[in-house]
Amino acid sequence: MLEQIKAKLSRAACDPTVVMALVILMYLAKAAFKITVGTHIHSPMIAGDGYHNLADLLEAAAVIVVIFVSMRPSTQQYPFGRKNVEFFTSLAIGLGLLAMSCQFALKSVVGLLHMAPELDTAVRAVLPLPVHEQLMMDSATFPWALAVTACSVILSFVVGRYQVAIGRKSGHASMVADGEETLSDGTIESVTVAGVLGEYLLHLPWLEYPLGLIVAFLIARTGRELFVSAWRVLLQHSIGVEHESRIRELTRQVPGVLDVTELKTFQVGHIAVCMMSVTSRAGALAVPHVKYGIEHAVECYVLAQEFKECELHIRFTRPDPQYRRVAFAAIKEGELLVIAPSLDQATHLLICDQEEGEFVRIKAERSPADSVSFLVEKRVAQLYVFADCGQPGPEDDRLSVRGISVTAAVSYLPSVLGLAVERDS
Repeated sequence: MLEQIKAKLSRAACDPTVVMALVILMYLAKAAFKITVGTHIHSPMIAGDGYHNLADLLEAAAVIVVIFVSMRPSTQQYPFGRKNVEFFTSLAIGLGLLAMSCQFALKSVVGLLHMAPELDTAVRAVLPLPVHEQLMMDSATFPWALAVTACSVILSFVVGRYQVAIGRKSGHASMVADGEETLSDGTIESVTVAGVLGEYLLHLPWLEYPLGLIVAFLIARTGRELFVSAWRVLLQHSIGVEHESRIRELTRQVPGVLDVTELKTFQVGHIAVCMMSVTSRAGALAVPHVKYGIEHAVECYVLAQEFKECELHIRFTRPDPQYRRVAFAAIKEGELLVIAPSLDQATHLLICDQEEGEFVRIKAERSPADSVSFLVEKRVAQLYVFADCGQPGPEDDRLSVRGISVTAAVSYLPSVLGLAVERDS
């Protein structure tokens, strides 16, 4: 029984909807305490942060709805499912964080200007800046303000990291984005704590303002990362040049693969989709084995990154035929045909067309008086003779200057060399 309870609790702790329900409870508690304490001590900063938590509450509820939509199975109309809907949430949260960072930076600038009244007056004559709100506190309200803000910081960091971890584990981008915003809330709240301490203990009310500018920069960076990542997914941006380069390299290493002629990648939710065209000489029986090798190599690499699944679409193509023309010096007497030891001794020339190393056409021609010019005219690249070609032969120089190499045949019998003569001239 105890083991079953532990198993249920473990599953519940990793359930995205349960996690978001806990987030909603956290926002409810934070909003209630902040608004109550902030109103009591006349702190617009703490009370305003409480009202901001009410907006976070609605956002968390929206994330739950988005998670339910994204979990619906794929259909004919939605072959990849609806996981990309989560990135609309990430896009909105990224924009929200950018707006929040600008608002927080503006408050910090207004606070710094308040420390220099003459400069503040001059700037306000040009720009419509908001009114500076100063924290009001005494010995009776200080413990409450510190307790509420400090506990809020701890909750934000703990719950935010929990959201990000479960979101990445379950593959829900909207939960990761909401967790990043919760962490940003914790960073903002830590500046509020610094303001409370600076105001009451150190009599340094200006301390929170330069810290606020630093926090605004960090929040803006997080917002930009969320916005850019969501924007790329929604526009089916590639998963990255470095990933594509590695996928090409791994695919080329698979036996039977000659080249990767085309590769397109994009992201659907936390699924990496790869569409590639592979050049291979593998036959019908070997293609499944080559495909398995590609899938194994690419999936192992992709899943080692931050993707939950990998979907591969592989199209196999044959390489362009490689044509080549060679010739064999031959001696023919009656029905007897053998490979000659040199071009000068040949009575016939066997002109052979090769495709992918195989003879596709063989024709026997009588050797003319100027056999070298004849080979050049026939665009022969290589001449085979049955002789030791380690030592320069009489025809080597004449042929080499015309771009034709001389090679020793392994046998003097055409049948052993795979030569079936088409016809005799």
